[in-house]
Amino acid sequence: MRISVTVGAIVQVSLRTKEPSQARIWHSVADGALKLIWQARRNESDRSAPADAPAMIKEPVTQAAPAVEACPEHRRLELAPVGNEPNAGAVTAGALFERWAAYSEDKKAPNTIKRYRGSFRSFEAFTKGRDVRTLTADDLYAWAEHRRDVEGVTARAINKNDMVAVGSVMGWAASRQGKKLLSDNPVRGVRLDEPRRVVERERTFREQEVAAILSAASAVKPDEENPTFAAAKRWCPWLAAYSGARIAELTHLEKRDIRTEFGTVVMDLRVTKTGEPRTVPLHAHLIELGFLAFVEASAPGPLFYDPKRHSKTSSTSPAELRGHKVGKWVRLKVKLDPGVDPNHGWRHTWKTRALAAGIEERIRDAITGHRVTSVGRRYETPSLTMLSHAMSLFPYYNTF
Repeated sequence: MRISVTVGAIVQVSLRTKEPSQARIWHSVADGALKLIWQARRNESDRSAPADAPAMIKEPVTQAAPAVEACPEHRRLELAPVGNEPNAGAVTAGALFERWAAYSEDKKAPNTIKRYRGSFRSFEAFTKGRDVRTLTADDLYAWAEHRRDVEGVTARAINKNDMVAVGSVMGWAASRQGKKLLSDNPVRGVRLDEPRRVVERERTFREQEVAAILSAASAVKPDEENPTFAAAKRWCPWLAAYSGARIAELTHLEKRDIRTEFGTVVMDLRVTKTGEPRTVPLHAHLIELGFLAFVEASAPGPLFYDPKRHSKTSSTSPAELRGHKVGKWVRLKVKLDPGVDPNHGWRHTWKTRALAAGIEERIRDAITGHRVTSVGRRYETPSLTMLSHAMSLFPYYNTF
């Protein structure tokens, strides 16, 4: 049913439920609809709130809602019932995300848009077609709790990923770039309490783990049934060990990315997490192990995956999928400790060994692609000669 409320100096409406959680939801709906009227007032609009205002309540409303102060002018606020019909004029969470994604296409890294999309799928399902202009901080907190308690996502991941994603998009919607669709960002200040983390071990690989992984990689034989996967298992751990690169950056490598520049053999990492490509010199041990011979014998195109074997409907790139499979293979093959990541562990390991070798921090960051925090350091662009010299200082791995 539809409930009409007079908007005056004080706005009061009964929510007719004794269930606290339902009362919070319906109160946020009514409050959100009222905010639409205030926004129209601020925009000097003379029109009243539309009959199909996006605030919706399913049942007749016995428990009084808190009084909400409003503009002294009398208007009619109507709360529409939840139904299966689309809410005309509503901007849903999914629609807002697509607006932001279109705007950000040339401003954000593709991986960032992809990560945010995953969060918004859950957010859109939870809000069930609600207009984002009616959503409050309570709604965001309720979604975060749902994400944790029902979907099984950790509080840390929700704070670090989901709240950042939705907060960024809603912050944009409240900005001039987003046409000030929202009067403010309801995500601000919303986060879950995180349990104290108990670190059970270091993130670097231990010497026996390094030896086990690299020995397993060296033992991989060519596979005619799936040659690119065999190549990924054979070479990606070694490339990561001598560069600190992310495995997914390495699985994007193509034959053209391995080249010689002024006598230095390099690999061009064109697809990175930050969206900033970088060139890394190859360690002499990789050449001794036969990596260049492998590249020369390979067909043009990707070295570590076959585009023909990749499903066209998959939302994940073949290089990323291959990186995940390499990580799973490493964990199972060497029975890796659950406390260390089979892929990301190489970044920690390389930087730790580079530190011990006396490689300067700015050079370490340039090779691994870590962002520089100091403004002064941003003016420093290490040359290929500097990177090559640093790589020559990096010690060989002993695997046997």
